[in-house]
Amino acid sequence: MTEPFDADAIVVGSGFGGAVAAARLAQAGFTVIVLERGRRWRPGGFPRRPDLKDGWMWDVDQGLYDIRWLDTMASVQAAGWGGGSLAYANVFARPFAGAMDERWPAGLRRERLDPYYDLAAHMLDVAPVQPDPGTGRPPPRTELVEAMVRDMAMAEATVRPNLAVTFGDPHVWRPNRHGVSQRGCSFTGECVIGCNQGAKNTLDHNYLAVAERHGARAVTDAEVQRIEPRDGGYLVSAATPSDRKAPLREWTAPRVVLAAGAVATNELLLRARDVHGTLPGLSPQLGRGFSGNGDFLTLARLREGRGDMTTGPTITTTTVLDVPEGKRSVWYQVQDGAIPPQVEELLDTVLPGERLRERRRRRRIETAGRSFAVLGMGRDSGDGTLRLNDNGRATLSWRNSWQAELYRSQLRLGPMLGRLLNARLSQPLTWSLLRRTVTVHPLGGVRPGPDAATGVVDEAGEVHGHPGLFVMDGSVLPAATGVNPSATILAVAERSVEAMIRRSGLDGWRAPEWDAVATSEIPEDEAFTYMSERHAATKGDGVVFHERMATRRRERARAVLELTAEIPGMDRFLADPSHTVPMRGVIDIEGLASRAAVTGTLSLFPDGRPEAMAYDLRFDDDTGRPWRLTGVKATRSRTPIALLTGLTNLRTAIAPADAGPVETQRFTVSIGPFDLLRLATSIAGQGFTRARRIRAAARFAAFFARAALLHQNHDHATRQHRR
Repeated sequence: MTEPFDADAIVVGSGFGGAVAAARLAQAGFTVIVLERGRRWRPGGFPRRPDLKDGWMWDVDQGLYDIRWLDTMASVQAAGWGGGSLAYANVFARPFAGAMDERWPAGLRRERLDPYYDLAAHMLDVAPVQPDPGTGRPPPRTELVEAMVRDMAMAEATVRPNLAVTFGDPHVWRPNRHGVSQRGCSFTGECVIGCNQGAKNTLDHNYLAVAERHGARAVTDAEVQRIEPRDGGYLVSAATPSDRKAPLREWTAPRVVLAAGAVATNELLLRARDVHGTLPGLSPQLGRGFSGNGDFLTLARLREGRGDMTTGPTITTTTVLDVPEGKRSVWYQVQDGAIPPQVEELLDTVLPGERLRERRRRRRIETAGRSFAVLGMGRDSGDGTLRLNDNGRATLSWRNSWQAELYRSQLRLGPMLGRLLNARLSQPLTWSLLRRTVTVHPLGGVRPGPDAATGVVDEAGEVHGHPGLFVMDGSVLPAATGVNPSATILAVAERSVEAMIRRSGLDGWRAPEWDAVATSEIPEDEAFTYMSERHAATKGDGVVFHERMATRRRERARAVLELTAEIPGMDRFLADPSHTVPMRGVIDIEGLASRAAVTGTLSLFPDGRPEAMAYDLRFDDDTGRPWRLTGVKATRSRTPIALLTGLTNLRTAIAPADAGPVETQRFTVSIGPFDLLRLATSIAGQGFTRARRIRAAARFAAFFARAALLHQNHDHATRQHRR
């Protein structure tokens, strides 16, 4: 007679996927065992001393961080009850729907996942950064970044993302919505080294607490080594990391959820197929489609003090960029990142050479509070392949052709930020010396597909050919999210475990928290939408020039018009029959307006119209009354002198723009010889690289010359026809 199973379900790993699976299975009435290789970390127990034996490294003393060198890339992950949530930067972000390509199946796209994102946001109780309780202001890093993008005239590209952080009184413990006591954030910037304050909404404060309250059994210090079919279910074997000589421990269940993280889950399945032979029918797609989520790290050190850059949650802002590279567009996001002083102190102790350590220590003390990280992530190629080496460990092969453009664009960002921030930027040694990127967001390798020929799992995460075996972690994401992926892992796991429970016979089952879920704010969508529209408007790069026109001395009223013309993108400008140019500047009209702000448009050689240029501008006079200025430039002859005269004289009409009495004024403003020279030399391309700026300026110059000649011929032919 077959012995009963040890549980209804075994969950391997307690990170973003495993925590969701454990909570929902336990809520549905299943007996659950959760196997976690790491320890439980309590507030106040995370490592802080500058000593590697203080619990920092997994390979040293089963510490918090596990760094895996995958040949062409390094992966950093956390170990402990709560998985990656213990050391991530709290960001809860959704990928932009418009950036999800054909690799994403319908069930994993935003329109299907958005309700599950809302559910996960409710569970983690997310919110943007709040004012520092000590100062009543946002962190200095937040203000620094937001001021920079305002100066760049792209403030809408930067948002304050939702964070899984409890804000409020940092001195008072209060139960959260799951009954777990937490304090408010103390703005120490230590999120990524474990929150000793107890303010970080790690998974042990929500999903895992729910799981244990409903009877799930947590087994820590258990590192799964092997999985095999057994009696209509599965046998899972685990080693004891704290005692490598201890025999393997075993558990059985009819259902198993693998959620050990992208690297470890791929290793387990690859070993089961290629080494142990216990799951020989696993898809040939296993290990393919691995991604580092386009992660790229730059270090910034301000040359002058502008507040303490180490304070606040680790990440407080997200800036979305859409940068032309080659023949395509490169999407990625950039985030500010606090560097905890404890990490700096730890590096001082592990660097080789006493002289090098002392030099670094002195520089760190001299520039305390001026350093922070610039964290980039984007859509990389996602075509890495994980295989096992001779030791049964994962190694990565990777073609860099696609992400070369992403990395090149991210590298170009450094000098620009350096100028804007008055900072020195540098890359970690792993890149500057080894050309190896480091990812904290390993994804893929267990891609979904309709059958074993195209994918390892189906859309619910169930492994093809192995009923009851599910995968619910970052390995099932089919491509880079381009944003911090934790929210997507949570949402996909919520959808998958719901399907798993329903397939087990509980038709229509849903999470108990659904009734309390509200649609949450999605700040990153605003930035992505803005950049998408900006990309369309600036395609082909832009051009800016400055124009000054004034009445001649014999005119009765003195008028001066100083304008800046800015074409956002040459592609849209050339395709527009009116060739519309946005204009802004100041106008000075004697007795009416004293250097009043003026805005409007210029139609430059509009197709099918007789005028060469048509201006339509608005301004308020000194009393606040609105006025409209219209005017045209036209050529009357084919001679060069006549052409120059026509293009430098603007005949205007000015009238009130409100419903008051019409008081039209007419005068002509002209571009003088010196102003014409200044106009010609002010023409400048606008683009991310010097080559693109030169190309944009050359396209504009070519258009202007061709259009002026064609317009002159058209105007001459029209006059001849009228005769």
